[in-house]
Amino acid sequence: MTPQHDAGEPIPVAAPARVAALIRAAPDGPVRVLHAGADTVHLDLAGHAIGVSAAGAPGLPHALRTNLPTLPFVLSSADVSTAYVEAGLLHLGGRVLVAGRLVDVRAPRIDAARMPKTSPAAVQGTPRSPGAGLVASLPARIDAAAVDALVGRGDGLTPFGDDVLCGWLAAHRAAGVATPAVDDAVRRALPRTTTLSATLLECALEGEVADLAADYLRALGTPDAAAARLALAALGHSSGHGLAHGIDSAVASLSRQAAA
Repeated sequence: MTPQHDAGEPIPVAAPARVAALIRAAPDGPVRVLHAGADTVHLDLAGHAIGVSAAGAPGLPHALRTNLPTLPFVLSSADVSTAYVEAGLLHLGGRVLVAGRLVDVRAPRIDAARMPKTSPAAVQGTPRSPGAGLVASLPARIDAAAVDALVGRGDGLTPFGDDVLCGWLAAHRAAGVATPAVDDAVRRALPRTTTLSATLLECALEGEVADLAADYLRALGTPDAAAARLALAALGHSSGHGLAHGIDSAVASLSRQAAA
């Protein structure tokens, strides 16, 4: 690939550590645009989704965070020249993105003392993702056998079943409870879902979560939990509903284990 001249000043970004490492290790060349939204652009970097978000966008575990009020990039999946990596740096829309600091996207630790005694899942009930591609019924219990009924189920960039699994995995990581059988099943099923959703599942396996999910985990067992859950549920078209239900399902399971 022929190096391009950047037309604007470098853009400082805050980067999750694994995202920064992926960009540094990526080979030089064009980067495909997966999806360009109003406040977040998703790119395909060697099979992994990398996000670039504006200042007001929800914090996601795979995304570089800018201080820009809006993203000044005009991007499409047909224009491969707008995004590329060169010498370990990501260039986007004629600007180079430079990681000025790292952002911690790890799920906050929770302990048994903060675990709600009443299952949030029982209170909230089984959600249905709004719009097309509803998940007609979710497994009553999430285990390795249930993974195939969840991964890739539902429409959109992040299918609803994947969102549920992301929340479930993140809550177990936050509680310090290993889930090896489910982890193995999820890794085997990753090729069945979208690049973005597979990346977010990989983040959840590493204990990395969206900021709003971290806020809900942090609020569990406190008076702020209901408001934090509502804020999470408003994330995206249905992603927040799925994440919240996954967290609630995990909390219900962990609460039963603690009581046994």
